[in-house]
Amino acid sequence: MFLQNPDCLPVENVTLSVSNAGVVQQIKALDPYWVEKRDMTIYERPPSGSTIVLGAVDTWKARMEGYLEDVKWLLSLEYYRFWSTILYHPQCMDALVSFLQEATPPYIPPHESRDVQKLYEDIRRAVLIVFSRLVTNKESKTQWMTKEYMADLLYNKFIFTIPIIWDLCLTYGVDNGRHVGRVLDCVFGLQPRYEGDAVAAVAFVKEAFKYIILQVNKDYDSEDPPNLPETFKGFSEIRRPSNTKAVDKLTFDMLKDLVVHLLDTSMTMRIFIEVYPKSVPIFRKTNFVISIVQLYEYGIPLLYEKLEETGDQTSVTYTEIEGYIDTARAELIDIFREILAAYKSAIFSGEGSIANHVEDYLAVMMDGLSEKLLIKDYHSCYPVHDDLEMLRQAYPDIDTVKTDFILQAIYSNLDEPVPELPAPTEKLTNGHIDTTPTQNTPKDAEIPDNVREESLISEVKDILPHLGDGFILKCLQHYGFNAERVINSILEDNLAEPLRALDQSLPIIPEDPLDTKFLETGQARLNVFDGDQFDIMTRDDVDVSKIHIGKRKSKYKDLKDMLDDKTEVKKMVDIYSKYNLVCDEEALYSDEYDDTYDSDGVAPVPDLSDDTRRPFVTPRALRQYDREQEEESEEEPEGQEEDKPSSSRNKMDFCVNPEEMRARREASYQARRGRGHANRPAAQPRNTDVTGKPRGQGQEKEVLHNRDKKEKNKSARANHNRRSGAQWKRSQGMMPS
Repeated sequence: MFLQNPDCLPVENVTLSVSNAGVVQQIKALDPYWVEKRDMTIYERPPSGSTIVLGAVDTWKARMEGYLEDVKWLLSLEYYRFWSTILYHPQCMDALVSFLQEATPPYIPPHESRDVQKLYEDIRRAVLIVFSRLVTNKESKTQWMTKEYMADLLYNKFIFTIPIIWDLCLTYGVDNGRHVGRVLDCVFGLQPRYEGDAVAAVAFVKEAFKYIILQVNKDYDSEDPPNLPETFKGFSEIRRPSNTKAVDKLTFDMLKDLVVHLLDTSMTMRIFIEVYPKSVPIFRKTNFVISIVQLYEYGIPLLYEKLEETGDQTSVTYTEIEGYIDTARAELIDIFREILAAYKSAIFSGEGSIANHVEDYLAVMMDGLSEKLLIKDYHSCYPVHDDLEMLRQAYPDIDTVKTDFILQAIYSNLDEPVPELPAPTEKLTNGHIDTTPTQNTPKDAEIPDNVREESLISEVKDILPHLGDGFILKCLQHYGFNAERVINSILEDNLAEPLRALDQSLPIIPEDPLDTKFLETGQARLNVFDGDQFDIMTRDDVDVSKIHIGKRKSKYKDLKDMLDDKTEVKKMVDIYSKYNLVCDEEALYSDEYDDTYDSDGVAPVPDLSDDTRRPFVTPRALRQYDREQEEESEEEPEGQEEDKPSSSRNKMDFCVNPEEMRARREASYQARRGRGHANRPAAQPRNTDVTGKPRGQGQEKEVLHNRDKKEKNKSARANHNRRSGAQWKRSQGMMPS
């Protein structure tokens, strides 16, 4: 029956009408009524090894093909039927969990039969799709479930548990790590109570590691015995330890089970941290690092010794178990590395507080230094000084005392000199390194914040014009207003988690001033004068001198009082008195100064008879003229000099003759007064006749010209220009204005 949900309600609120023998029943969408009566097959591990019974592989293939059909049938159901089957079918979850429990772990090679391996991969893929569908709350508009209801189902119905989550990590985490990581994000995001269960599960793993140490190292001095729960009955050949101090002899089979359990658990923990880095605080909370350090120090070496004591070095099983110990040893080192990598990734991506992440990184490294073997092997695989150098480049304020102590502790076991970390150089700017906030230069400090933000937003929009201004501003605030880091993070799809949930077309929403005032004062007021210079509710520096009652009294009574106030003039006396200190004596007036020739622009010749300076020398240009005059004077007879008029001016006179100057001045004066023009002929009177000859006799050209001139200029006389005439009379004082 197809789900009828026209109102698009969540599936837990949908009720369907069913007609049964003519009777209409109302049945909920999630109900045992929708579960088909079908037996589901439990998964079994394929037979392998040299002791395979004839026909066992074919039998397994036949059964597992039925198992695959059951899983595909489950996936083909509608959303409400799928969830009804998961919740109310008695064998459904057992069939799914059986595959996770019996699946081939990554440390075991694939089956030698291609048909078996192909069928196994098909089943493996189908089961992963089922668990992925279990965390999908919406498949369409009509078939969906609220996240709150799904979270309760997953937790209360034990659909997902920490063992199931860890089995998913071990089965699919190696080749489908990203997909498993998204599934775990959904599970822990929907139901936060899983974190508490994870803390308890990690604490149990710690006790299991302590139990393994006690099985191989009887001299291990533990503060408390393994705190295993009462329900723990052991695993395989290993039984729950008794309360007595009697020690059972460790056999080869028991050692094999210990090694396989150690390898399986350590690989599961490593993959869980790798695909879900948010689980690192859970391991830090339980001091899991110290547990693996002690296991590596007091358990791994003893496992090699017990293997040599109980095993046959020529057998294949011995070599296999030895390889498992090596793999478990590498997994413990990788767990330590993944925990450190989670903090390094947070530091380089700029998520959260960089200083806190650096401190956590150093704290984990200090926990690793509690014993020698693990940190020594870790340093041989991943040099610690390289990581510390990168951290110092990313965070120059790192605690150098701790870093030096870590390096000295590591290299003291290696008998090698401690390398010196270089001083922090220019910070990395590839978008993955968080830089410490630098102080603004004086030039940047003068730029207002809003102008600086608009400039950075426009810089980002030049490269990414499709982004909204509000989204860019949020990114700039997160990355310390570094436009290059914002551009790189967006282009590389490496934005921080808080920014991924934002709408990239988000505009800038200005702050409401009323909300700002409410946050500052705690009072919600609606007044046009809120926040002004006289608002005593928000300001403590109100200028009281500007406040007065009624009309403000002026400083002066009237204009005369203001003009009589010489306060400002007295203040300027000191300034202008400084200008009187400089006085040029030559510029002073002297009564003895001869100003006779000042009007002609000729100054009197000073007396140079007593001048002791360099004597006067005739310029070179005048010497040629002097020689020519001398030659002419020698050639001309002496009598000719007497014929020249003495009144003629010599061109080489030093100054103008005063008599000639007075004569020219007198002539100019007489000319201005009209005298001296008696000999000039009188001007002919101009003909202004406009009457001319009688009509019919023709007119002369001059008469016509006079008539035309009179016509053009008649407005300047008589009554044609009264206004200009009156204005002229008024200017001459002939009539009152």
